[in-house]
Amino acid sequence: MIEVVIFSTASLDGRIATKSGDSKLSCENDLRLLHKWRCWSDLVLVGANTAKTDDPGLFVKRVPCKRQPLRGVVDGRLSVPHDLRLFREWPWTSLVVTTVEGIRNNEWKYKYFKSLGVEVLVAGKGPEVDWGRALEELGSKGVRKVLVEGGGRLNWSLLKYVNTLEITYVGKVLGAGTNLFEGEGFERVDESPDFEPSAAKFCECGRCIHVTWTRKLHTSI
Repeated sequence: MIEVVIFSTASLDGRIATKSGDSKLSCENDLRLLHKWRCWSDLVLVGANTAKTDDPGLFVKRVPCKRQPLRGVVDGRLSVPHDLRLFREWPWTSLVVTTVEGIRNNEWKYKYFKSLGVEVLVAGKGPEVDWGRALEELGSKGVRKVLVEGGGRLNWSLLKYVNTLEITYVGKVLGAGTNLFEGEGFERVDESPDFEPSAAKFCECGRCIHVTWTRKLHTSI
């Protein structure tokens, strides 16, 4: 069984970035907490849009950690640049989760990633990743703990499989921009999954609070 945790920092109106893409919401304490979760994980995942916009390294830096987790990008269309930090900075323990369509449309990039030693996991025909299949494959490779640093679209696509939400709320109202979850949505409230607050902590910075939301058992989507 794979445990999936989403970590995100959001405004009071649930935005994780402004309309121009500015996502600098975290204080230093929040960043250290994020890196603790990276150290906890076997795999850290971001979406294609986050990879293109922020070009994150996804390393554990701000806290002591005996080993770096596998670092991955989810990109059903295989559209991310081939020279991201994920593919050019040591240690090269990186992963791309994509689809048959993504490889078909970008075969040269697929071959290039393979030549670098990047692991390419193919899950579904495309363009969207088949997460049931992807998680099964990851589990067979020994991955047990996945940390998701989404984008709203990646967060939404994994909602069915998420065990815990680790959300830091910052005392800002952005009004527009990227939502914490972005998808087709539900028709009725009772169709959506239930999460219960299991812990909350005020930050020493005085401007944010971190809340742990645990998935309620026997909840279906």
